[in-house]
Amino acid sequence: MSDHRERNREALERLRRLASLTEDELARDAGDGWTVSTVLGHLAFFDRMLLLRWDTFEKDGVFAELTPGHFDLINYAGAGDWSALPPRAAVATCTEAAERAVERIDALPEKVVTAAAKMNRVALLDRIVHWNPHLEQIEGAIGREI
Repeated sequence: MSDHRERNREALERLRRLASLTEDELARDAGDGWTVSTVLGHLAFFDRMLLLRWDTFEKDGVFAELTPGHFDLINYAGAGDWSALPPRAAVATCTEAAERAVERIDALPEKVVTAAAKMNRVALLDRIVHWNPHLEQIEGAIGREI
């Protein structure tokens, strides 16, 4: 399971390359009424939530539970705010939140990593589970690899 750290670092480098996107690319349609910039706000939000979920686990020994329905509600409610972010702020916010998430995951003791894996909390350890589909979505929108 410790390979997640390397995968996170590699994906973080891809996220950092988002800073090279043009204003036009950040404004492109990414599907479902979202722009590339909206996707970046979404990623930042969920990486911040990840930090809070690890805080909860550290304090209470359990993860704050989210069902698939919660994700739909969060995305619907958050999309307007994420879309309102200035594009360059969305890039910076996304990158900063991702960096903090990777730092937090890297700092986890191995026994916590093992426990999270046993509880099937892979997405809380291996950020590519969430990042890669959205990076592919962005690449589709801009018509090139990041």
